[in-house]
This record gives sequence, C-alpha cells and structure tokens, in this order.
Amino acid sequence: MLSAVLAVSIGLFAAHSVSGTTIAPGDLQSWNPNVSCHATLATVHQVIGNHFNSSTQGALESGGPFGVLNGTDESSLRPPCMAPNVNGTINPTFVEIHGISLTGNSIVEDGALGGKCGARYTPTNGGGPYPGGQTFCNAYGVFQDTSAYTGNCETLQDPNPKICIRLEIDRDWMASGYCGAGTVCNNSTLDALNPTQKIDVQGFVTWHPPSSSGHGYSSWELHPLTGWRITNSSTPDLSIAASPSSLSLQQGSSSTSLVTIQSTGGFSGTVTLAAGASPAIANTTTASLNPTTVILTQGSSATSTMTVQTSPSTPTGSYNLNIKATSGNIVRILTIHLVVTAPPPDFTLSANPTSMTVPIGSSGMATITLHSLYNFVGTVNLAASVAPADTTASLSLVDPTASFNPASVDLTSNGTGTSTMSVSSSLLTTPGTYTVTITANSGTISHSTTVTVTISLL
Repeated sequence: MLSAVLAVSIGLFAAHSVSGTTIAPGDLQSWNPNVSCHATLATVHQVIGNHFNSSTQGALESGGPFGVLNGTDESSLRPPCMAPNVNGTINPTFVEIHGISLTGNSIVEDGALGGKCGARYTPTNGGGPYPGGQTFCNAYGVFQDTSAYTGNCETLQDPNPKICIRLEIDRDWMASGYCGAGTVCNNSTLDALNPTQKIDVQGFVTWHPPSSSGHGYSSWELHPLTGWRITNSSTPDLSIAASPSSLSLQQGSSSTSLVTIQSTGGFSGTVTLAAGASPAIANTTTASLNPTTVILTQGSSATSTMTVQTSPSTPTGSYNLNIKATSGNIVRILTIHLVVTAPPPDFTLSANPTSMTVPIGSSGMATITLHSLYNFVGTVNLAASVAPADTTASLSLVDPTASFNPASVDLTSNGTGTSTMSVSSSLLTTPGTYTVTITANSGTISHSTTVTVTISLL
C-alpha cells in the first residue's frame, strides 16, 4: 500500500499552484543505503508541474513544486534532501514514483549508446580517477505514466502535454559502488527494460534547460536515480483513463468525457473524485464529475462523467483539466488537454420591455438592443411582423404596426447598438393581444425575439 501523499497547501493538486507551495518532507525509507533522505511519494505529473511549453508540449521549470538540485549537486554522492525550486520555495528534493514505464519505441541508453562516459569523478566528488582506472557511463531513459499520457514524448505527433521524465543513473554513483550490478540502481538490468514493464523509482529532482540535447519533450529528471524496482502488480492501486482524452470547445459551450477508474493489484474500496481547470481559466471554466465517488471491488472498474463548461469570456488557447482520484493514501491524477476556440462572429438581440399595454389609437415604445459577440462587425437590419395572439385580436380589421428608428444599426467589434421600436394602433384596431416578432439580419446571421402588445380601450 502506498504510505505517503504529496501535501498540498494551495489548489486542487500539488503541482498546480507552485508559488509559495510548501511540500511536507516525505516519510518513505530510501531503498539505497547511501541515501539518508526520506522520499516523498509523487507522480510524474506532480514532479514536472502544470506549466507547459506550447511549442514542444514539454514542461517548464516554473511548474515544478519540488526542490531542484543544481548542476553541481546532481552528480554529488551526498545530494541535499531540501533545496529551492525556481520560485524560491525550499522543498524536498527526493521523491518516489510508482508504475512508470519507458516511452514507446524507447530504450535505456548506456555506455557507447549514451556517450556520457568518463574515467574521473566530477569535481564535486573530488575529481580523482575512478577505481582501477575504469571508465563508467551514465545510464538514462525517458519514462512516463501511461495512466496520464500514452503518446511518444520524443516526437511532436500529438498536441497533448508530454507528461514524461528522464531517469539517469550517474556514473560517479556507479564508480563508488552506490549503483551498478547487485544494487538497487542496477544499470545493466535497467538497460534491459522494455516499454511493457512498469517500475517504481526513487531519485532526486533536477532540471535541465530545454535547449539541452534530448530534452525537447521535458527538461525534468530524476538525477541521480538512486533506486528502482519492478512494480509489484499485487500492490493495491488505481488507474484512470478518459474518453475522449482531449476536448476542443468553443467559448460558451460544453462537452463531456467519460472517466474510467480501474482497480489494479486487488484494490477495493471507495474512490473520491474531483476535477479542476488550469488557473488561467479557473474563473471562467467549470469541470464537474458525476458521480464524485465510486466503489470498486477487486479487478472492477467504474465510470464518472466529466462535464466541462466554458463561458464566453474564457480565453482562447490550450489548457489542462485535471482529474484526481483519491482513496486513503492512494492518489492518482489524470490530465486532459482542453483547446478553447472562439465561435464565429455573432450578435445578440433583446427587447425592453417584452410586454406593453397600448390604448386604442395610441402607440408604445420598446428599446431594441444589439450586442456584438466574438468580434462581429457589420450592419444589422431590423424588421417586424405583427400577428393576433388571441381570438378577440383575430377579429381586428387593422392590426397594430411596428416601426424602428433607426431601422439599421451599425455594430463595432464587441460593441452595443440600440434602436427604438414604436408600436401603433388605429381606431379600427380591435382591442386584444398581439405578438410583435422582431427580426435582426446581417448576412447569413439572423436572430429574432418577441414583444407582447395588449391593445386596450383606454
């Protein structure tokens, strides 16, 4: 069973409100006897955060909430357990991640393949020669949590944020016997992994600029990687998937995605679900789940429908929606990609008042308001038709008439225009109820509304 959770002080998810967020030190024992730090349980997504580079779909350093080793410490044989992140908050650096696997068509690079080899310790570890004059090489590969992302992190074949991380066993750690054959960070068995195998890992959080070779997908690493093991499939756990896994919505519209929660490793129990949107659209977009709790038996699955509603003021662009499944110490987060687009230019039509009483032989006024939507620009022409709305009015020899001043309204982008509608009756108009239908036309766009007019004897 998982025994620790990432502490969150702001927002729905740990990685999504970085500035000022403090993460409690972990209480998971290190698997490597050379590491004195206690690990904090996390997911790949929680480590890399929720700030993405739109051109590479990789993560940005500003999104990561954990402490980050500097370039000197990432090869240190005694990395610090706490360090500042890019926002200046001192947080744990040592994490444990469960159930990740190599990206598709990927391998662990080592030795001649990786090329990151040397015969001496780095200066931070004394700079002396490796034992026996041997040469050691870093071993590294790109890993992901397939419950959160199933694409290829090293290509741009899809628009989804690439929720992946690079794992690297440092050559100084192998030269010192901290890693290597027979240790918890055995590089030769790591080399033999394939994308169908899931592993659990421990290591220190580091960041490399995205210009670094091989880091276009994401610049986040666990380096040094201090321990790994094959995931125990008998450990109770959860997985989350969504269909569709990405949504495209116009401003002011809604859509749904079916979320499936699956029991793995014999899990059974109640799962609480929550959904949230990126901070950039949190005030204008809602993401809700129905139901918000599901009960799983061993090997079963359950579903919940996520409804996403944008508003007309939701900014256009690419964002993330997050689904969090919690049961005791088990926390799983799924990210869904959302693209918000602007609808075609349009306008609204309204009348005030929507009903009036007009004495026979007299007239009444209503204000017609037009408002541009989505940068509509153009001339809107107004017309009206009058029809009896009850039996008495249907006997009238002369129906009321409606006219506009002006009959055409020019709208600027997102602007508002008005016209005054006059409804007149003659002495030959039979008292009763009439419906005035107002139609506004501009090119292929047409809208209508109604005003109810009662003709009275007085």
